[in-house]
Amino acid sequence: MTMHRRAAPRLSFLLVLALLVSAAKTELIDANDEDVDRFCYPAAYRNTRQSCECSNVSAAPWGMRALHIDCSYKDFKAEDLTELLPLYIDTLDLSWNQLNRAPNFNSDSLRLLNLMHNNISTISASNFGRLVSLRELYLGWNSIQQLDAQSFASLPHLQVLNLAHNNLHALPGQIFGSLLVLTTLELSWNRQLNQSISAGTELYSNYGINAKLDALRLDACNLSELKLRLDVPLRELSLRRNLFQRVPDQLPAALQRLDISENRLEELLPVDLANRSEIRQLYVEDMPLLQTIAAHSLASLRQVELMSFQNNRRLTHLDGDAFMLESGNLTMPPLRTLSFRGSLLRNFNVSLSPVFKQLTELDLNGVPLHCDCQLVWMKDLTIQTNGRCLRPARVRGMLISSLRRDEFSCERWPRWAYGLIILGLIGLCAAGVYLIVMGLRPHRGVTMRRKVGAGSPYARVTIEPNRQENFH
Repeated sequence: MTMHRRAAPRLSFLLVLALLVSAAKTELIDANDEDVDRFCYPAAYRNTRQSCECSNVSAAPWGMRALHIDCSYKDFKAEDLTELLPLYIDTLDLSWNQLNRAPNFNSDSLRLLNLMHNNISTISASNFGRLVSLRELYLGWNSIQQLDAQSFASLPHLQVLNLAHNNLHALPGQIFGSLLVLTTLELSWNRQLNQSISAGTELYSNYGINAKLDALRLDACNLSELKLRLDVPLRELSLRRNLFQRVPDQLPAALQRLDISENRLEELLPVDLANRSEIRQLYVEDMPLLQTIAAHSLASLRQVELMSFQNNRRLTHLDGDAFMLESGNLTMPPLRTLSFRGSLLRNFNVSLSPVFKQLTELDLNGVPLHCDCQLVWMKDLTIQTNGRCLRPARVRGMLISSLRRDEFSCERWPRWAYGLIILGLIGLCAAGVYLIVMGLRPHRGVTMRRKVGAGSPYARVTIEPNRQENFH
């Protein structure tokens, strides 16, 4: 009996210990399950530091399960990745790796694929053949030189295609013909693309671009000419950092955002923006040669809301009739934001006041303003422009808004006239002194009549010692 009583507590202790161990094992399995769900791809690196981070989200519109996989900065090569992607995958980010080719993935749910910042050089017809639900494809910042004519033939639902920052020299004809719902096409920073987009080539028909394209970006492609269809509903066009000397005349009439910055225009003329009545945003920035915005050049922009001319280091003249029609009527667009930051404009004509007074933002930072009587009307603006005076010297560095109206004064004579007057006065004074000096000098015919002799005060005097002081 005594032995049974001693064994009972030990048995109870062992049972409690067994329960605790089983509970600990159950928590460890749950934790492992969470880790497996979080680090789920690729299979060869599952549950290691090389594994990608997986996260479950609720996808629109019905809150269905969707899987986002982030594999960026893992130094993966194409051989490290499995072609069959996890179930319910929606987004796969493989940017900043060491992929030398595009993997041939297989998924019927993937909607976004990011392959930017890799070493991909070619795209073949089989790379995206089994990604039938893909909506967005980012291939920028690679070394792509060649595209197969059927590279995107199996992507009927693709809406966004980014091929920026590559080495594309030529595009196969009708390469985008199968992308029937494409809305955004990015081809910027392919510096030799001008070899393919040659003069006289109409971009839409030559490459099969979807007529419903919403945004087209062709920055830094060394283009000097461009022709687009006039009847397409393109809303955004970016042509930054090209070689245009005039704004291309054959552009869609429906454009709402135009960026022509960093090109070679020397003067903005009315012909550059003719028939651009639908533009809402205009960017003419960082132009290395632009000096003048001519009369009537902005009159056709009847719907513009934002214009930026910032960092045009040679822009010195904005014509007072820039918003005026040739008929003499003033165009009053719904302009709200205007920037001349970093330009060399010195003054603004009072004829611009109706347009400036309706602005909600006017940026004049870094503009060397001459705060004279011609600029006093800007004192009436109710917005802060951050414009500062360069001249006259007495108000240099002061904000326009901090000046009194009587400090906006004009000089009656130009500075060079004052300089001439001062020089003339100095010359007259010098001539007067010269005449006085010459008048005081004796005439050349005047001679000294008195001669120096014994009776003259200038005769030689000999001083002899006093003999009475010599006692010897």
